[in-house]
Amino acid sequence: MQFPVRLFLSAALVSALASTTVARAEDALPADLLDDADAFGSLRGSDGQASVDLTLPTETPGTGRDEPLGTSRAVRTERIAPIIAEEDEPVRPRARTAGALDASSYDPLGIRLGSFVVLPSVELRGGYTSNAAGSSTGGPSGVLTVVPDLIVKSDWSRHELGFAFHGNLDYFSDGSVAPQPNINAEANARLDLPRDWALRLRANYNYQTQSLSSLDYPSGVENPPGVNTYNAGATLDGTVGRVALQLRSGATYTGYEDGKGANGEIIPQGDRDNTWVSAATRVGYEVTPALTPFVEAEVSDRSFRQKFDQNGFNRASQGVTLRGGIAYSADPVLKGELAIGWHHERYDDTAFQPLNAMTIDGNVLWAPTELTNFTLRAATYVDPTTDPSSAGSIVYDVGLKAQHALRRNLTLDADLGWQYQKYEGINAADVTYEAGFGVTWKINRTAWVVGRFQQEYYKSAQPGGDYPTSTVTVGLRLQR
Repeated sequence: MQFPVRLFLSAALVSALASTTVARAEDALPADLLDDADAFGSLRGSDGQASVDLTLPTETPGTGRDEPLGTSRAVRTERIAPIIAEEDEPVRPRARTAGALDASSYDPLGIRLGSFVVLPSVELRGGYTSNAAGSSTGGPSGVLTVVPDLIVKSDWSRHELGFAFHGNLDYFSDGSVAPQPNINAEANARLDLPRDWALRLRANYNYQTQSLSSLDYPSGVENPPGVNTYNAGATLDGTVGRVALQLRSGATYTGYEDGKGANGEIIPQGDRDNTWVSAATRVGYEVTPALTPFVEAEVSDRSFRQKFDQNGFNRASQGVTLRGGIAYSADPVLKGELAIGWHHERYDDTAFQPLNAMTIDGNVLWAPTELTNFTLRAATYVDPTTDPSSAGSIVYDVGLKAQHALRRNLTLDADLGWQYQKYEGINAADVTYEAGFGVTWKINRTAWVVGRFQQEYYKSAQPGGDYPTSTVTVGLRLQR
């Protein structure tokens, strides 16, 4: 059964990428990542490989809403287009609230290059953290955070092309703690097809370092090694009458850098390098212009660059996920998707029992007034592990964020996060609790003052690995 499944996945991916080649010949790529309708009208985890993070927002000029350009915890990210076409979404005008936010007064104008708009920015923040290393033995330190951003968007009547770069670089006054970089670059495209169909394309690169407290952190390594993730996907969606259809495929390659021991010896991690491929079909029915229930089925395959890991196990696997949910779109008050389902993962090595778990995925934006909005995101995905007693882990990731504009140029935001990573086959789990509060004072279009307090508590699967972290930073955001 293994060979037919992998053959089917390969064929689906080749077919999708073939369509991608044709699309690029007619019109170049657009940016789902840069489009609020797509960002808030899609399931975060509907590909099984998305992670939630609400702590690194970047406001999209002209929208007055937050739009995440990168994720500090994510190793893989996926954006799935909404199954409801934007032109069919009902827009509900509402009476303008007295003193409502006029975002355009303080938004950067950007730099126009032909039919593209370029929006560069850099944020510099300084402050204090109680746990610079992010471990049970970590100590306090001053912290300098540099956040470069670059957004490039097309300004076309049809089709879209865009690029986004987001970095988050932490430097510490404690010289024993290595800098912590997180880099994310993404290109997105939408090709508008006849009869309201659309082909959406995405390519993504992410770089981050491994967590010292992770159960999978390589033994004997001092400075956290890097993780390079390459991701590509294609989605075709549209409607036939009141039936909404979506076909998508994706491929993710994750490469782990080798670690270095105290004496400079190399500690290899090549056995962790893996490729994850998926294909999915979704069918929905438009009950009303705003409400579309749907069901979807997804198959996936994970293979490793080295057939056997350092413990002699073959961790290749095949997965099947079935979901049912609803998509709702009633701009500008409420829109998004929410789905529950069941995931089954079968491993090639008979030493590992199949993994079975309930899934919950969603992405919902609620804006009860022009001054206030709430964002809920949830994702479920499977992560491989190096533990010889466990086949892998199931991860549940949930985030809630609230934002309120006190004045046109003064915004408050708060967020809560919870991540639960359960390792199958052993009685162990990593749990992360997060809470944060931020303030943004927009001086003018070019300069914003930003401040943030973040509290995290990490409960590790490793005995004695628990720790809290408190971080406060204040800085300046410069943009064009």
